[in-house]
Amino acid sequence: MRTKLFVRSGFVFATASALLLSGCSTGQDVDSSKGKDNGKEPANLNATGLPIVKEKLTLKMVTTKAAQQKKPHGEMQVIKNFENETNVHIEWDATAAGQGYPEKKNLMFAGGDLPDAFFGPESLSDDDLIRYGPQGLIIALESLIPKYAPHIQEMMDKNPSIKKTITAPDGHIYSIPSIEEGKENMIGEVTFINKKWLDKLNLQVPTTTEQFEQVLKAFKEKDPNGNGKPDEIPFSFLYGNALNGIYSFSGAFGSLDNGQHIMVENNKVALTTVQPGFKEATKYMNQLYKQGLIDQEAFTHDRNVYFAKGRSKGAPVYGAFSGFLATNVVGPEYADQYIALPPLKGPGGTQLYNEYEASYFTRAGFAITSSNKNPEASLRWINELYKEKNALQWSNGPIGVTITEKADGTYGYMPTPQGMSFDEFRTSEAPGNTSAKAILQATASKIEPNESVKKRLEYLAAYKPFMKKMILPSMLLDTKDSERVAVLKTDIINYITQMQTKWVMNGTLDAEWNEYISKLDKMGLKEMMDIYQNAYTRYQAVK
Repeated sequence: MRTKLFVRSGFVFATASALLLSGCSTGQDVDSSKGKDNGKEPANLNATGLPIVKEKLTLKMVTTKAAQQKKPHGEMQVIKNFENETNVHIEWDATAAGQGYPEKKNLMFAGGDLPDAFFGPESLSDDDLIRYGPQGLIIALESLIPKYAPHIQEMMDKNPSIKKTITAPDGHIYSIPSIEEGKENMIGEVTFINKKWLDKLNLQVPTTTEQFEQVLKAFKEKDPNGNGKPDEIPFSFLYGNALNGIYSFSGAFGSLDNGQHIMVENNKVALTTVQPGFKEATKYMNQLYKQGLIDQEAFTHDRNVYFAKGRSKGAPVYGAFSGFLATNVVGPEYADQYIALPPLKGPGGTQLYNEYEASYFTRAGFAITSSNKNPEASLRWINELYKEKNALQWSNGPIGVTITEKADGTYGYMPTPQGMSFDEFRTSEAPGNTSAKAILQATASKIEPNESVKKRLEYLAAYKPFMKKMILPSMLLDTKDSERVAVLKTDIINYITQMQTKWVMNGTLDAEWNEYISKLDKMGLKEMMDIYQNAYTRYQAVK
C-alpha cells in the first residue's frame, strides 16, 4: 500500500526535500543567470541516451530526508543503480525534515555558497523562486528544457496547466515541478454517517439538510450506541482542517468554501465568505449548534482530541463526522459502522461539492543555481529521473525489493516486513516522499491501488456527480504582490474565522452581516482580490 502526505489549502500539495548539484567539470557556455542555450555542446555530455556523460561527473545534492529513513542516500539501491546508468555520481547532504533545513537554505543564499541545484517537493518555496530567480541565483530553464529535458517538455505540452503553474510573473521557468497524480485526490473531506445507528432507529440515510437535522436529533435523544449514557455527539468536525473540516458543506446552500476562502467562477476571482451560500450555511450550522447537534468543541479541539473522541472506549459517540477515511477518525473498531454521506440537497435543491486537482503538486521539485557549471547534464539527469520506472522506484522503492512489475505492465507492492511500516520499507532503499517526481495519471493507473485508494475512489464515485471545480489554481505572484497578499490575507482570514465561529455559536449573523462586509472592505479585500485577479488573468494567458 502507499501512503502520501496530503496538504490542501486552496491548493498546494507537498512532501519534503531539497537537492543541490555542484559540478566538477566545465565545458558549457550558458548564461547562468538566465539559462540561455548558445548551441555549443559541452564536451563531456552525451546528447542522447545513457550514460549522460562520457567521464564520470560528480554533483553535490542537498536534500531533506524523511523521518522514517535510516540509510544514507548514497547507500540506497535506487540511487546506486541510477548512478551506474547515468555515470553521474551524487554527493548527498541530507537534512532531516524539521531539523533546520529552512535556516540552512537561507544561509546558502545569504552567503553566496550555493549548491548546483535544489531537489525535492519542499526544497524551495514560491518566495524563493520569485526572489532569487530574477536575481540570477536560480537560473531560468525554459530555453534549455526542450533540448536537454525532452521528456519534461513533452509532459508540459500534454498538460499546459503545468507550464502555466510554474511560469513566474517575469515569464521565466525557474523550476521543474514535482507531481503525483491520482483520481482519488479529486475529493477532499468526506462526510460519514453511522449506518448502524440509522438502522437501529429505523431511519433512512438523509438526503436533504432538513432530513439531516432530524437524524441528528434522533442520534442525540435516542441512545443509538446503546450504552445508556447521553454521550452521543450527533455531528463533529475539525474546523479549518482541509481533510476533516466542512469546506464543502456550504455547497447545499449554493456556494462552496475552501481553505483560502477564494474561488474562481466564470474567470472571476471572488471571496467565498461573502457569498449568499456561505451566509445561509453558517445560519444552518447555528441552528444545529444551538440544539446541541454539533460537537461543542468542533471549533476548538485539535486533531488528537478529535480522533480520540471518535475512538472512544466501549461504544462510538459520533453520529456523523468529516474525515479523509472513516478509520482515521474512528479507528478500525468502528469504521465499518459508517458510510459516506453523499452531498446533501439544500432548501433550494442545490447539491455541490468541491472538486480538487487530481494531483499533489509542488512547484520547486528541481531548480538549478547560478553556481552550477553543468546545467545541461543536470537537466538530462532530472529528465531521466522523471521517466516512469525511475520516478516510481525513487518514490516507492526498487522493483523486486519493495514493488513489483507485472507481465501486463502494471505495478504492485511486495509484502511489507512484519514490524515495519510501508514508509519505513520504501525509504530503506529509496528517498520516498522526499524525491522529486512526475507520476502522472497514465502511470498512476498502472499501480495496484491499496485499500485507502480503493475507498477514496468509492467516495469519489458517489460525490462526482455533484462536484464543481471553483478553487483558484496555484500561481506564482511577484515579490511585491506576494508580500502584500501575505499581510492582507492573514488579517482577513483571521477575521473570517473569528466571525464564522462566533455566528455558529451565538447566532448573531443577521445583525452583524453588513458590518462584517464593511470591515472586510476596510481591511483591503478589494486590493487582495485585484492582485489575485491580475495573477489569474496572467496565468490564463500563458501558452
